[in-house]
Amino acid sequence: MRKIFLIVCTFFCLFAEAHSGKARFHVIIDTDGAADDLRAICMLLGNREVETLAVTTSEGALTPAGAAQKVTALLRSFYHEGIPVGTGRALGITPPAWRQQSERISWGNDRDIVPTNQSAKDLIIQTIEENSEKVILMCFGTLTNLNDVLTAKPVLKERIERVIWYNSSANPLKGTNYDADPASADKALASGIRVDIVSDGGRQEIVIDGLYMDFIANVENVYAKKIVETHSNGVLKPIVESRHLKMWDDLAVVYLFAPELFVSANIHCNVSVYSVANTEAAGLVKGIVAIILAGKPDSESRVFFGFPDDPALYAADVAPVMKNIIARHGRSEWRAGVLTNELHGHLGIYAIIGVKMGVRAREYFNIGVDDITVVSHAGLQPPVSCMNDGLQVSTGGTLGHGLITIAADKNIRPEATFSFKNKTLRLKLKPEYALQIRKDVEDAIRLHGNLTEPYWQQIRELAIKYWEEFDRHEMFEMSAF
Repeated sequence: MRKIFLIVCTFFCLFAEAHSGKARFHVIIDTDGAADDLRAICMLLGNREVETLAVTTSEGALTPAGAAQKVTALLRSFYHEGIPVGTGRALGITPPAWRQQSERISWGNDRDIVPTNQSAKDLIIQTIEENSEKVILMCFGTLTNLNDVLTAKPVLKERIERVIWYNSSANPLKGTNYDADPASADKALASGIRVDIVSDGGRQEIVIDGLYMDFIANVENVYAKKIVETHSNGVLKPIVESRHLKMWDDLAVVYLFAPELFVSANIHCNVSVYSVANTEAAGLVKGIVAIILAGKPDSESRVFFGFPDDPALYAADVAPVMKNIIARHGRSEWRAGVLTNELHGHLGIYAIIGVKMGVRAREYFNIGVDDITVVSHAGLQPPVSCMNDGLQVSTGGTLGHGLITIAADKNIRPEATFSFKNKTLRLKLKPEYALQIRKDVEDAIRLHGNLTEPYWQQIRELAIKYWEEFDRHEMFEMSAF
């Protein structure tokens, strides 16, 4: 009972803070492409308390180029294409014994992916310089890229809040993440920057086993599903069954969210080591991982605590399709669609298009509501302008916040641009979808007359149909600049 009580208390400590909904942690992830990194990255991507600014790769389980390919495939599988990826420099070290195993782990469909030619060093520098908040570097491999950044621009250490680095032994320094590039690690640790070394020290090892997978499987989102799929099939399945895998780099994410489970010891200057406190704390870690993956119960809401999903609360023509819409398009789109149509005054076709467009844009950048600037080309004349209501609700970029602008453009069209931290995405409804909508509306006018009660009923039926059937990942032309 005491463990359950502590888990519940930790849950509220993590997510009960009343703030605007903005991310608490602004992170750059550095990975060498190992299986524990996959788990750690999924935990970070899946939680709205974290804003993942960039992902860079270093030498280790995979080559930097190989890890960049895996990371890009992972981000694409979650539709987070707007998170930039940088490739670290190759060290030419002897590959670890588990490299072939790491190469066979599927992070996503990577057959057509060409590794980015942007260097990790340059991407980290650019990201730190463009970000108004201090950043946290989550390092799941060597400290090569960190050292390269500090060597090129020492002043940037003032813009780094801290580095959280997993290494299996901190005092003395040894282990995979240190041994691959000890020179870079020694320089980075001596730079004066704050480094929190997370280490299990071999004392409180947490096994990735069937019980761990059971905890994760209870979380209903794509990030948890990715962990379960990769560890329950293929090359990792027998390794999990043999209880060989432990929490390593992913333990650093647990420390980020739940430092109270760890004890610390200062090594020198700004460098400290953090280890799981005791057996009781270790027993809570798997539950904490599930909590991190699940995130805040309703990170997009300010009044609701969990958005209503009882079909009995919904209109007779909406209730039958509700579960299928949530299953196909997710709770975020469902929530935005419900609120938009209540605001809009009727179930509208272009209002639904705006919902799907806004959710897709947020998904691209992997951000919450109220974080994005929108320029709409839908004009101010219905029916196309109805898209603006869906854009506002789904992004939080409302007129009141001054985050949406209606372009002074005579060419009215279902298109919008979305800007987030010097990155811009343009989404436009594909012609075949616009043609289908136009044809269906013309048929409704021909059958019922324009703006008659039967006409509006037909529009409502079409809006529900499009809400259920149109896939936001397929219906838009997309360009980034």
